[in-house]
Amino acid sequence: MCRRKIEFLFHIFSMITSCMVIAVALFTTVINPTERILSTTLWQIVAVAAVLTVPSLIYPWDRSMGKAEIAVRTVIHYVLVNVIVLVSGRMFDWYSAEDALSVVAMLVTIAVIFAIVSGISWSKSAKDAKRMNERLKGYAKKAVDNSGAPMYNESVCEDDPY
Repeated sequence: MCRRKIEFLFHIFSMITSCMVIAVALFTTVINPTERILSTTLWQIVAVAAVLTVPSLIYPWDRSMGKAEIAVRTVIHYVLVNVIVLVSGRMFDWYSAEDALSVVAMLVTIAVIFAIVSGISWSKSAKDAKRMNERLKGYAKKAVDNSGAPMYNESVCEDDPY
């Protein structure tokens, strides 16, 4: 279980980092063109992505959740992400808090990245769950087959010797 959590966290971290790099590339080429990006900005991205990875542990691993619980946890997760990014962004001068357009751009960027990372993560989780359910069905079938019960149904063809 611990290995799966670590793999999950690295997956989330890599998605967040990738999205942040793309966002910085868009901001520095389209929205606010600059000649260069400081190397410290790259380390800031890595640090903020690492901090942003931690709140994804808000979702339980040992049980399923109802729709209301999923909604509440997702809202809490989204608020935490906004707080982390806005505080970090302000600390690192990624945007100007006095400029409404800059704040809106940050909020839109946060929403887009959150949607992308969540969508990919939820899709991957659904695929993993489906694959695990198929494996469980296979194991259940093998257990029945090994219990002495017939491994196949009677043949449809009467003259089939098997």
